Parts: sequence; structure tokens; C-alpha cells
Amino acid sequence: MKTKLTILTAIAIVMMWSVAGAFDYKLGYDFGNPFDENNNYAPINYPGVGHLPSPGLLGEGGEGFDLEGLHFAVRGDMVHIALVNSFGLSAYSTAWHQSYGLGNIFFGFGQNSTSYAIDAATGQLYAVDRFTGIPNIPGSYYGTYAIRSMVGAWRMTSGVSLGTTLHERTMWQGLETNTIRGGSGDTWVMEFAFNKNLLNWNGSRTINFHNTLACGNDVINKSFTVVPEPTTMLLLGLGMLGLGAVRRKD
Repeated sequence: MKTKLTILTAIAIVMMWSVAGAFDYKLGYDFGNPFDENNNYAPINYPGVGHLPSPGLLGEGGEGFDLEGLHFAVRGDMVHIALVNSFGLSAYSTAWHQSYGLGNIFFGFGQNSTSYAIDAATGQLYAVDRFTGIPNIPGSYYGTYAIRSMVGAWRMTSGVSLGTTLHERTMWQGLETNTIRGGSGDTWVMEFAFNKNLLNWNGSRTINFHNTLACGNDVINKSFTVVPEPTTMLLLGLGMLGLGAVRRKD
């Protein structure tokens, strides 16, 4: 009986993984399961919230304010990036009657994470000159300096356009249930692809990504090590360096 239970449990886990990983990527690179360590985990100690897994407490709004994953790969001459969240380009709070826009997808090399930015709405790629943090709007963490500092860059304010990426934004809805509030949080997968020669790599083996939304309720900081190989590049994600899955809005 114990053996049968073990087998059934293993089958159930495999089935859950198959559903979670069964996303049809559009731009030629299959990252597998769109969710990563940024989903269901929050290493930032938010005031009154702490280190809570998704979907958080009732007042946090659950899946509607969730950054769920970020992926990066290089195939041939093409850079592939995917950002996964539960709100698309903007999250809306019924409590504050306020929309919170998705920030730019920032990235850089070595010790930097803000040299470049992608506008998720237009797919435009920029070399960044200046950026701003989250805005002073109702319901945001702007008034909490420590959190505002940890959340970091939100959107670019000046820079040089390097061109428009190939980009796709796909709703992958109803695949993650908010167990505390009931119902499902829609999941969006945003893909971007562009020629790697647009970037100044400077021989760096590390690329760092950063993303947040205007309220500062969630943030992703994730790094990858890039190891050149004879015909391709092997990308090793640096595990739990991502910060994510904290939200409090309703």
C-alpha cells in the first residue's frame, strides 16, 4: 500500500509539472516552466508582511501583484528574455483606485544591472542614461525609504534607442490559484528577442536583471553566469538571487 501511494504521489507531481511547464513560447526558445524561484517566495522583509510565500495575506491582493519569473538565454546570435507576471503591463488596486505600471526590464553586466532597459509595452531596447525609482502615488511603498531603496529602478528617464526587439505578450490564464482569496490569477508571459551584437558585453561572464512595478509590491533581481561553448552559450541561473512574490494590494 505504501509503495502504491508513493507511485501515485510521483505521478501527481509529474502531472502538475507537465501542466505548469506546458507553455507554448512564441519566439523560438523554450524556457520550460514559466515560473521560477521568484514565484511563491519573498526574501525581502516588507514592513508588516515579512518573508511570506505567495499569495500572501488577504490585504496584499495575492496574484494580481505578482512577479513570477524571469528567464534568459542566448542561442546563436539571438538573446532571448522572458518575464512572467500576474498582471501584464499594469496592476489595478480596487482599494486605492490606482493602477501600477510595470517597470522596464533592466539589465547589465558584471556588477551593473541598469545599463540597458526594455520597454515591455513597445519592445524598445535602450542603452540607459538615467532612471527613476517607484513614483509617489497612493498605495505605493514610496513613503517607506528602506523599501523604496531595495526596490530600486522602476523606469528609464533618458537613454539611447538601440532598436525594437521581437516581442510577444501572451496571457496564460487560470493556471495558478490564489489559495487564500479564491479564484485564479491570470499569468502573462512576455518574450523578447534581439541580436546580441546590440550589447556591449565587454567579455563579462555575468548578466544581471531587475524589474518591479510602480507600487513596489514585488521585485525581481536575478543574475546568470554566461559560459561560452564552441557552438553555443550555456546559461547557468544563479538560483535564489531573485527577489519576488510580495504583494499586499486588493
